[in-house]
Amino acid sequence: MENETDVSQTQEDGSLIYVVGAIIVVAVIVAAVLMWPKTKSSETASPTVENKVVVKPTLTKLVCENEWFNPVVGLPKYYLSAEGGDVSEGKEIECTFTILKDKETVLTEVMKVPVTQAPERGGTTFKCTTKALERIPQNIPLKFVSTVKNGEGTTASCSGGVTFR
Repeated sequence: MENETDVSQTQEDGSLIYVVGAIIVVAVIVAAVLMWPKTKSSETASPTVENKVVVKPTLTKLVCENEWFNPVVGLPKYYLSAEGGDVSEGKEIECTFTILKDKETVLTEVMKVPVTQAPERGGTTFKCTTKALERIPQNIPLKFVSTVKNGEGTTASCSGGVTFR
């Protein structure tokens, strides 16, 4: 009799181990499903490349399209830049950068740059960038004016308010 009790007890212990093991396996599977990264419903299975095509208009005259500045990291110096296009037959563009405080000229920088042929736009394009400039007041509102002039004497400009920091 004692032998039957031992066999019965061993079978119950074995069954208990299987039940506990099954519970652990189910818990691991549930945790894995909950922790698995979810994909957003708006995303597709394969990523799509988003190409932003910026088409600049066909040139009809001399234009200053953009102006900007870039700081020299760690120094109170700035590069001033402008870009645009022209329809004249000239080989270079004269760029004049002016920084104004109220109506007083703080800084003027003049440079000439060659033009680049842009047949897709019906003319030429240019990009002017100064050397690193100092003496530009910081932390006060200023006016930044870029004036471009072609070989025929035609001018165009772009301007805006800016605070150099």
